[in-house]
Formats: sequence, structure tokens, C-alpha cells
Amino acid sequence: MSKQIEQFFRADGTLVRIPVKLNKKIAVLRHIAAELSPDTKYPEKQLNAIIAKFHPDTAALRRHMIEYGILERNSESVYWVSVNS
Repeated sequence: MSKQIEQFFRADGTLVRIPVKLNKKIAVLRHIAAELSPDTKYPEKQLNAIIAKFHPDTAALRRHMIEYGILERNSESVYWVSVNS
């Protein structure tokens, strides 16, 4: 984990808060997305189980990751890591 984002995580790896500054927010979201396999498509329930290890507000984390192009999703609420992230 980079020095830039370690202040936003507890020692156990959970997220204290989502940063306000854009570059730090994206770095935090990418750190969380690193838990995902780029070759796997995740149903929403499975994705929630993975990102809930970091923060209970899984909907906000998913929304942010979609908004910043880290994840993509289809109409059936299946998510995958964006090839551009």
C-alpha cells in the first residue's frame, strides 16, 4: 500500500473513510479493486462480499468504482475490472 493512501486504512485493512481529494479517492478505489481478478465477472452479491471487507457501504464503493472507470457493469448487475483501469 502506498504512503499516499495508507492513512485511509486501519491496520486490519478496513477503510476509515473514502478520501475527498480525487487522486487519493481513485488510489483507494484501485487498492480495493486489486482484490478482484481481472479475468472474472462478479455478480453484485459476490462483489459486495469482497468489498465489504474494506467498508460496509458497498453501494458507495461500487458507484465510485464505476464512476471512475475502475469497474464496468452490465444490465444484469454483473461487474468486472475495466481493462482501462
